[in-house]
Amino acid sequence: MLPAMKLLCLQPLRIYKRWPMPEDFTGLVSSMPTLAFPQLAGALPGHEIRLMDGLAGEYALSDLSRNAGWAEAVLINAHSSVGALNVEANLAHIRKQFPGTPVILGGPHATVYDLEWIEKGADYVVRNEGERTISALIGALSRGDLPDDLAGLTCRTARGPRRNPDRELVADIDDLPMPDWGLLDPALYHFPFPLAGYSTTIETSRGCEGRCSFCTTRAMWSGRHRFKSAQRVLEEFEILHKHGYRRFWIADDNFGANPERDVAIYEGLLRRNMTINFGAMIRADSIYGHPEVISLAARAGFRMAFVGMESRSQRLLGRVGKGIAGTSHDRVFDILRRNGVFAAGFFVVGHPDETDAEAEDTFTAATRVCDYPIISIFEPRKGTEDFDRCAASSDLPSSDMFYHNTVDFIPSRRSLLARYRRFFARYLTHPRQLAKAAAGNPVQRAFFRHLYANMARSTLAVTPQRLAHPWRMVRDMKE
Repeated sequence: MLPAMKLLCLQPLRIYKRWPMPEDFTGLVSSMPTLAFPQLAGALPGHEIRLMDGLAGEYALSDLSRNAGWAEAVLINAHSSVGALNVEANLAHIRKQFPGTPVILGGPHATVYDLEWIEKGADYVVRNEGERTISALIGALSRGDLPDDLAGLTCRTARGPRRNPDRELVADIDDLPMPDWGLLDPALYHFPFPLAGYSTTIETSRGCEGRCSFCTTRAMWSGRHRFKSAQRVLEEFEILHKHGYRRFWIADDNFGANPERDVAIYEGLLRRNMTINFGAMIRADSIYGHPEVISLAARAGFRMAFVGMESRSQRLLGRVGKGIAGTSHDRVFDILRRNGVFAAGFFVVGHPDETDAEAEDTFTAATRVCDYPIISIFEPRKGTEDFDRCAASSDLPSSDMFYHNTVDFIPSRRSLLARYRRFFARYLTHPRQLAKAAAGNPVQRAFFRHLYANMARSTLAVTPQRLAHPWRMVRDMKE
């Protein structure tokens, strides 16, 4: 048996707090755990593991120092550019206080910026799928071996950063170990459903078969979409249900892409009389192509759909590889509304190929085709076709999009920021939205009350002196 190690799993502390949106955009509407650490803990039996979830809990830097000082290795989730600044701040703090403690990063952002994270102080970056790589890495560290040649790993060496070959993805994800949900403190998490009970995250598939030019999912999962069996998914639901969990966020990038399997899941939930509520990210074509499956899903507890609508322009949807029709959004909303499913629509404005008229049409129509529009200004993410195009045309900011675009916009679309801010200011203060919080249906009331409460907390927690140049915080920590 390998010697046990003391491991700190760290969802970075919110040292820098943005406004009006938290580091994780979902933080305004929910507080849900990442599944990464329970999944990794399930792959690391026998080790002593602590979790600090900086997106859900309130911690001081002294708490981070105490736990990092206890640990023999620190594992940090670097999920996206939205949280990259806080990842860097947490990494700088650990490096300054505990220079000899190995620091391991993983996640989509770490995967595509692996060499940059090594330069910023990480010792190891676990790329793509993490369970087998992290198990091999922790095994080597516990034996005192040098793990420099492990597949799927980028590491710091005496000769500089070293990127080893990729590791093959797990062929059948039913073979993955069961997540160790005991790592989580259920009191920290909340998803805005009216049903009482604990909230948590569950995964039923990995990847996506889509080829959207703006999405990093292909880079993370090698363009593959792998599904757990209905039997495995139902087993996970049963385990969590027995421990009091009733509210679930399905972490799949593209839930609903396997309707035959999904029907077996819904029918299994109904046979087991499992009273739950769940939400998921789902494509518009999975909704309007299979309305009967959505009806069955709603009977099984489907209450909130986060739908990638992207744009109203069919021309632009075709350009970015989104195989849906912009004119179908009304039909999608009608299907969800008839089944009592709350619809949050994802839209993007500011794509380099988008016209001003197309952007304006998205702003105008977004409130009509969903319960809550989530409009983002286009961000070319490394590892995507759109990033390569913007880089080739010199339409990237100096940060190379390492940080989120609210820190530094692509030059050609910076003018949209004022329109973006006006839209949300008017939308969130409109009597129609306030009425949903006061007297809407149960899901609307739960959603909007949670949204407004979190906006108030986010406003009070902002870091005002660093709004203009937040990266100064990281520089100050290193000095």
